[in-house]
Amino acid sequence: MPHLAYILIGDPDPDRALSRAEFLNAAGYRCIQASDAHTLIGLAGSRMPDVILMGQFTAPVDSLNIVRALKTADATQSIPIVLLDLPPQADLLTLVRDEDVDDILGPNDDNQELLLRLPRLTRSSVMQAELSRRIKTAAAFGLTVDPKDFIRAYPARPLVLAVAPDDASMIDLVEALNDGGFECVPETGYFRAADALDNGRFDAAVIMTASADDFERTQYLCGHIRHNPRLFNLPTLVLTAPATRDRAKDFYRGGAAIVLSGLSDADRLCTYIHMLVGRQRLRWTLRDPFKALLKDETADVSGVAYSRQFWDAHLARTIETAQARNARLAMAYLSIPTLPRIQEEYGTENAEILAHQLADWVTSMTRIEDTVARIGPDAFGILLPETPRAEANGVAQRIIGILHNSEFNLGEDVMQSVRAWAVGGATALEPDDTPETFMARAKSVAN
Repeated sequence: MPHLAYILIGDPDPDRALSRAEFLNAAGYRCIQASDAHTLIGLAGSRMPDVILMGQFTAPVDSLNIVRALKTADATQSIPIVLLDLPPQADLLTLVRDEDVDDILGPNDDNQELLLRLPRLTRSSVMQAELSRRIKTAAAFGLTVDPKDFIRAYPARPLVLAVAPDDASMIDLVEALNDGGFECVPETGYFRAADALDNGRFDAAVIMTASADDFERTQYLCGHIRHNPRLFNLPTLVLTAPATRDRAKDFYRGGAAIVLSGLSDADRLCTYIHMLVGRQRLRWTLRDPFKALLKDETADVSGVAYSRQFWDAHLARTIETAQARNARLAMAYLSIPTLPRIQEEYGTENAEILAHQLADWVTSMTRIEDTVARIGPDAFGILLPETPRAEANGVAQRIIGILHNSEFNLGEDVMQSVRAWAVGGATALEPDDTPETFMARAKSVAN
């Protein structure tokens, strides 16, 4: 059975590493362990895990030196690193942040907390791994892209929306954020906060709860962020009150990236926000090399979806990687019967105008790491790495529903708008699949 992600656990205590590995294995992850710095760095480079969990190593090579080695090596610099059992000392938190550590867990955080945070960490690895694969496939078509050539300039002080239930709580929160290096926009109304998020461009949101009554309002705001296509990746940190502390799991399920207990440690709060913003900005920057891979050499005639030739080559490469790593891979297949009807009634040019719009819409409703290709005159394929079948099918059905309820304009000679009828579904990669069997099963599910 495919696992959720491949985790490297480094801990000088082998028993503790084994215990954590057994816990994560039972939760669906695949883990390997290392108990010394040399082995840890070697395994990171040779096995290329999705996430590295690191306990507290000491001299002669301490944890920060290991982090520095991994983050400066080309092969491992993009792997998310989580430091475990980190004491909440202000100077240590600053060092950790400066070394680009991706997440930290304190001595009082248990494995359940780790389990709740891992999905967002593995998302970063999925993007990086897919970009690397797609670059290799594009190179075979004569297109060369180097991610290092793409740099975005971001403000030194990230913009954070601070949401608190009352003015007194807001004063302390704003002071902590301003002192921590952020530009802060305060808001005490949860519905007004949702409007502010819709109309602004924030780097993160911090939501504070003060009583049990704030639970539903906080869940509403987290859900608003999660279900908005423009906002769903926005780093969201929730500060719980004593009355909502036991609802941390619900906040995570609602879309929060980090859940902390109150505002008792401003340094820890700001360290987490800086880490979340760093990961978010990396994802934004990665979008540029992804977009650079969709050029004449790799795209279909629309220019907004990959060609069937690219799809075939990339599908074979992705299947090989997924089967070697026992990773999840899903494929969605969308058939658009409207396209041949438009071609018959209004000609090839109008059919291609519609196909261009459909390709644009389908691409906009998928993740940047999902490969969208026009795989036939009236069909689109979507390759979704590290995605279960049910989730991929949900993506396909959401796209179909939106297309059914949308109107598209054709050429100037066609006065009326048209709706695009689509059918489709998704399937998951099986251990003995070939590109042909995988495609055939996806097509049969769609029909």
